[in-house]
Amino acid sequence: MKFDIARQPLVPAFLTLAALAVVAMWSAGGPAVSMAVQAGHAAGTVDIGRNAAGALAVSSPGELLAQFQAAHPVWARWIAGLLMLFTGMSVGRLTVRYNLYSVGTCLAIPLYGAIACGLAVGGDCLTTFAASALLALATKNFCRSYCNGFGFDAIFRASLYIGLLPLVATAAAPLLILLPLAVMLFRRTLREVAVAVAGLLLPALTLCYVNWAAGGEFLAQVAEPGSAFIAGTPLSLFLSTPVQNLVLPGAVFLLDLTALLFFLSDIYALGTKPRLIFIFNISALLLTAAALCGPAATPATVALAAVPSAVLLPFMFVRIHRAIALPLYLLLLASAVISAVLQ
Repeated sequence: MKFDIARQPLVPAFLTLAALAVVAMWSAGGPAVSMAVQAGHAAGTVDIGRNAAGALAVSSPGELLAQFQAAHPVWARWIAGLLMLFTGMSVGRLTVRYNLYSVGTCLAIPLYGAIACGLAVGGDCLTTFAASALLALATKNFCRSYCNGFGFDAIFRASLYIGLLPLVATAAAPLLILLPLAVMLFRRTLREVAVAVAGLLLPALTLCYVNWAAGGEFLAQVAEPGSAFIAGTPLSLFLSTPVQNLVLPGAVFLLDLTALLFFLSDIYALGTKPRLIFIFNISALLLTAAALCGPAATPATVALAAVPSAVLLPFMFVRIHRAIALPLYLLLLASAVISAVLQ
């Protein structure tokens, strides 16, 4: 019996994801990575001390995650590994629930693991996978909001997760555009838009209020990430990254482009809901690429592309010949493992 990679069942998909999570967390615990995290934590502590008497009185969620990882690196790797498993299963459940590929497959689960394992470079693994989990949860709830009746709960949760995302990873600020895009794509009413805007603003307003109550300026928690987002040089991430470290992201980009061409060739053969979900994920992928070109991008930001890529790539795998799909899949897995081990 030949194993069809395009129709991968749940058990081997989950086992592959779990193995990739172990590899990713093992590579995140190297001595160089630990020293980098501690150096970043020390720099963040200096910044907090410098701003304690001024604008900033409390730490942002991203800073709190970095401080926790610096203080408890083993627990941080365990939590990051669980977040990786949770995100991969959430992405796979999304693709199966809405029958995006016209065949029953859990291929999105190991593909997310491979891309996240290969692209999650840097020491801040906890922040990286927390941001990926927020993006996956936002995507899932935006898709749930596309229904015949009102979807107040789903669109509120999705907007809440998107609002939290820039507070965890400053470079992810362009992904806020996903909210108006989802409202237009999934045809939500004005009342749902009002609820969505409230969910989007709630995390930032809560953090601003806590900072003000602790003695800081009210808008400092929004102004500081905003200034950090626009300060610096565009494309600084690519200019400072060695060429060999850009090989796997470039290969994933080419695979995404190929999957996009397959999608455009069969766009009218899909149902309305799968088509809109694919358009939403393609938009998320483009916004992630825009975030990577910004001055605030870090090597860990690249892992955000794993969520939309994992949704899009199986569309290509189920349409190419089995003799091509299996070696391509195995090559992607091997490249991810090698990239993680060589970090």
